[in-house]
Amino acid sequence: MLKNVLDALAVREPEMFALLERLVCIQSGTFNKKGVDRVGRAIEEYLADLPLNCKRIAQDQFGDHLVFTTPAADLDTKKNILITGHMDTVFPEDTNFNWYREDAGKVYGPGVIDMKGGLVVIMFALRALADAGLLEQIPLVVLFNSDEETGSPTSTPLIEELSAHACCALVTECGGTEGQVVTGRRGKTGYRLDVHGRAGHAAFAGKEKASAVLELCRLVPELEKLNDVDRGQIVNVGMVEGGIGPNTIAEHAWALIDTRYGSSSAGIALQENIRQITTTPGTPGTKSKLTVTGRRPVMEQSAANVNLYRIIQQQANILGSSISDELRQGVSDASNIAGQGVPVVDGLGPMGTHDHSNREYMLKNSLLQRCRLLAATLLELDRLQFAAPCPL
Repeated sequence: MLKNVLDALAVREPEMFALLERLVCIQSGTFNKKGVDRVGRAIEEYLADLPLNCKRIAQDQFGDHLVFTTPAADLDTKKNILITGHMDTVFPEDTNFNWYREDAGKVYGPGVIDMKGGLVVIMFALRALADAGLLEQIPLVVLFNSDEETGSPTSTPLIEELSAHACCALVTECGGTEGQVVTGRRGKTGYRLDVHGRAGHAAFAGKEKASAVLELCRLVPELEKLNDVDRGQIVNVGMVEGGIGPNTIAEHAWALIDTRYGSSSAGIALQENIRQITTTPGTPGTKSKLTVTGRRPVMEQSAANVNLYRIIQQQANILGSSISDELRQGVSDASNIAGQGVPVVDGLGPMGTHDHSNREYMLKNSLLQRCRLLAATLLELDRLQFAAPCPL
C-alpha cells in the first residue's frame, strides 16, 4: 500500500510546485478576505474530484473556513484524525512582497512555508491516498482556516469543536531547516494596557501633573523587567501611543503587550505580576486598566504528543528521512488543539525559515519529502487505530 502511495506522489512533484506558485501568487493577508477566499476556491478546485465532503463556513470579516471529511469520518465519535492548515499570511494587501521565485535549492515568496507549502503537503497527501484507493477508508477531518495569523478569532471555536471528535491531530506549519517537527509550544497571552490621567495645558503643568504618557513611560520598563529568557518567559511591550499634542498633558495613553511562557502555571503567575505592576499607580492622578486581548494555551510536550511523534519518526525512518522534535517558541492552531487534550504534532510542513519576512524561503527537496511523510503517517495511524481504537 505504502509503495503505491509513494509512487503516486513521486510522479506529481512538478504539479506540487505549480500549485505552490499558484497559491503564493494569490495575495491572502488575513484581512484581505477576497484573496483568502481565492485561496479557498483553489483548494476546493484541486480536491473536487476526491472522495471528500466539503463544508464552507462563511465569514464576514475574514475568509471562509473550509472543512473536508472522508466517508469514514464520524463526527459523533472520537476516532477522527484532524489535520489543519491556514490559508492566510501576515503580509498586508498592499505589500510589495508579492512574487514567487525558485533557484536550484530554494523557493522564495510570501507564505511558501507559512503556510501555503503546508497546504500543498496536505492536498497532495490526500490525492496520493486517493490515487492508491485508500483515502475513503481513513477517518480524516481536514480544516483550512482563514485567520490564524491574527490569533484565529473566528476559527478557534471550530478547531475546538473538531478536536472534540479527534483521536489525534497533525498540523503542517513549517518544519525546521534540520528536519524538526514540533511536539510543544509556549503559551501566549496578549494584553492592552490603558492609562488614564487628567488633561491640561502643558504651560500650566504643576510638579505632579497627571500625565498618562508619563505613567505609561514609567510602567514600560517595569513590565520589561519581567523578562526571564532562561525560564522561557517573555514580556514585550510592542506598541505604544498617547496624547493629542506636545502642548497638552496626555489624558490617555495605551500599550499592547505580548507575553510567552512555558507552562500554564507560569502564565497565571505572569499575569498576576503584570496585574500588580499596572494596578499600582506611580504618577499621582493616573489609573490603569489591563485587558486580555487574546490567548493561546500552552502546547505541553505531553506523553501523548511524544507517542504520536514516535509514530511519525518511525515512518520518517522507513522513508529514509531524518526528523527530530523541538519545543518551538511561537504559537499556532496546534496550541488550541492541545488545549482540548488532543495529542498533536506540528511542524509537518516543508522546511525553511525567515517566515514573516520578505526573506521567507523553503528548501525545495522538503516539499515532496513532507508529502511522503504525511501520507505514510496517515496510513500508519489508520492501521494502528483499526487494531486498537485511539492508540495514543
